[in-house]
Amino acid sequence: MAHQLIQVEEQDGVLIITLDDPKTRNAIGPDMYAEVSAELDRLESDPNLRCLVITGRDPAFCSGANVRGMARTVEEREAVRGRPELAPKPWDEVERRLRETPAESPGFYDVRNLPLRLHRLQKPSIAAINGYAMGLGLGIALSCDIRIASERAGLSETFIQRGLIPADGSCWQLPRMIGLTNTFYMQYTGDIVDAETALRIGLVSRVVPHERLMDETLALAKRLARGPTYAMGLIKWLVQYSLHSTFEESMRVAGVVQEVARDTHDHREGVQAFLEKRPPRFIGR
Repeated sequence: MAHQLIQVEEQDGVLIITLDDPKTRNAIGPDMYAEVSAELDRLESDPNLRCLVITGRDPAFCSGANVRGMARTVEEREAVRGRPELAPKPWDEVERRLRETPAESPGFYDVRNLPLRLHRLQKPSIAAINGYAMGLGLGIALSCDIRIASERAGLSETFIQRGLIPADGSCWQLPRMIGLTNTFYMQYTGDIVDAETALRIGLVSRVVPHERLMDETLALAKRLARGPTYAMGLIKWLVQYSLHSTFEESMRVAGVVQEVARDTHDHREGVQAFLEKRPPRFIGR
């Protein structure tokens, strides 16, 4: 499939998506989202594709949502609604609007759905953060299972600089990764966090020299792609479930999830390979 705003490559079961719109520093708009989403559909349906790597064309990973689109949205909203009178306390205004919003309403447009798609992906994913990951761009990186950063990477919750809030899932992700204080600092200031600070506070797993970023990322991605990726999908589900459960409940559910794992080809292969003293040949099923 021909793409205008992304580059796509496959290596040894790894799907590599490179965001490629240099004039906007790889900002996400509806057209880029549609191209990425189509590739995620293909990844999910193709058993030969077993791991995702997402990165950006240098010098940026992703500069966030397309600001020109934001400007049009502001104009369109004001033309239809005028400038609404807001409650003096922000929490009161949110609670009022939540009462008026149907519970089943998705509440977001397509572009902002990308972090959720990555969060729900049932195959391992790695963000290779080659440069600035700003706003929604950071949300995309946070939604991958693992983040490897170039020493040139910079990560920022830039929403506050546009008078907005992080509505890309990072209010759920960041406190679990870096704690409340670091989350509020990043989201209140919009300051850029450099790669070494990101590693220290737990935003990324590794920092590598820029010229080694893709080599190091692909080495890990290919290792994961050779592994029992069905079990990795089960691990991801159980970890996410356990974030909202007690230890006892997590243990109970883990027993059910383990029974699913026991029924896989890869479990049988892992046991047989151990007995035969050879490397296992997993197929992700």
